[in-house]
Amino acid sequence: MAPEIHRAELDGNSVSALLKSITIPPCPAVVTALMTEVRRDDGDFNRVGRLLAGDVSLAASMMKTANSPLFGLRRKVPSVQQALAVLGLKNVVSIVTGLALQQAVSPRGVNMERFWERSSLHAVICSRLARHLPGVGREDAYTFGLFHDCGIPVLMQRFPEYKQTLAVANRSGRPFTEVEFEQHATSHVIVGAMLARNWQLPELVSEAIRLHHDAEVLLGETGDVSEPVRALACVSTLADKLTADFLGHDADVEWDQFGGAVLDYLGLDEGELEDIRVEVGEELSDAVALRS
Repeated sequence: MAPEIHRAELDGNSVSALLKSITIPPCPAVVTALMTEVRRDDGDFNRVGRLLAGDVSLAASMMKTANSPLFGLRRKVPSVQQALAVLGLKNVVSIVTGLALQQAVSPRGVNMERFWERSSLHAVICSRLARHLPGVGREDAYTFGLFHDCGIPVLMQRFPEYKQTLAVANRSGRPFTEVEFEQHATSHVIVGAMLARNWQLPELVSEAIRLHHDAEVLLGETGDVSEPVRALACVSTLADKLTADFLGHDADVEWDQFGGAVLDYLGLDEGELEDIRVEVGEELSDAVALRS
């Protein structure tokens, strides 16, 4: 059954077996260099600025994002260096990594605009909710939100029939990962976690990607998962619900199954949920404006 499989550790053998049939896009050199720089004790803004200047497309997209209402800067920043100074290294790395992800995994000839819009909204909500989560930084929550379903476009590249799998899962009311395993012997959460590790994202992010659909994690019925990982998994379920509400879509089956447990874990009642829905509405509108 899918849950037992996707909870298995990504050991060397399982990774090797998957890589025989699925190509995980390599981490772009500029992102690898940025990750290395941000982990230095003496991270240098000038070095990071030079790295970004070497990729005109990423630099331009990063500037557009930095100057969007999403970050609430009082005045527009005219250069990469000033964006670094205002936003900080971790925020800039999160932005650039997300932009690089879109370039690396979007299947050719497939319109992924709605997918990336949802991922962007999901990331905004995760970052917003992380303010109240001990042990989870807003940057990690934002990165998780962008990457949480990144295995989907990778599987779309590998399996031409994968869109049919999505349609079957949407109609069936069964767990998404269970349908994926039946059709493809893998799932987007395993592939996404592999990509996150390959891109040297924080271990918290890759583990949360792997387990964010896991029923035992969402219900708190396993003791071998850290609290920050469970927190991100629960936030992801809530973010899916709030994103669906914002876009006028029906909530998915996971909210019906786990929504009550998620709200209990996060310490929210229905009134507080409504307050959050109103609060994030403006931020989500800004995120949509950014992508237009």
